[in-house]
Amino acid sequence: MRTIKKYALYILLGLLYPTVKVIWYINGLVYLRGVVYGLIAGVITICIGIFALTEYAGANKSVWHWLAAVAPLIIIPITPIIMIHHLGLRIFLTEKLAIFMTFDGIALVQFGMAVLMFRGLIFKCGADKLAMPRIGFTIMKTVLTLRSILKKRKISNIKTKCDCLFANHDMDSIVEKI
Repeated sequence: MRTIKKYALYILLGLLYPTVKVIWYINGLVYLRGVVYGLIAGVITICIGIFALTEYAGANKSVWHWLAAVAPLIIIPITPIIMIHHLGLRIFLTEKLAIFMTFDGIALVQFGMAVLMFRGLIFKCGADKLAMPRIGFTIMKTVLTLRSILKKRKISNIKTKCDCLFANHDMDSIVEKI
């Protein structure tokens, strides 16, 4: 059940692209071509999410999972290029930067969900059965390395806090009291 939630969240994030653009269009913050761009990005990512979910059931190759990760990575640089082309750099920086940040924020969260979906597929099928390119192993190694670094940082923070608590006390006297 937990796996299906990842895919559902990815699909719902894809639904946010056109929904947010329509709300901004109603408020006059986005032009119609912005709504169309949001609709295109939304439809593509929703379809990729649905196909990735069907691929999870039995996949020899993870094509849709790769596209689930690549699509947001394509959306991130294309968004400012299109906005600057249509609006100009000055209007983009002064008036539309919040729209850009929201749109790319959705894409970043969607990329994170795609990595989690791909990770679940690897753990389900095994890396040897899943014919994936080397970049997949690189991404997974990076994610796992970052995860271990963050865990070590939390442990060192706990040790530092404990050291600060007991800095003024002699450890022998604390042990004797116990």
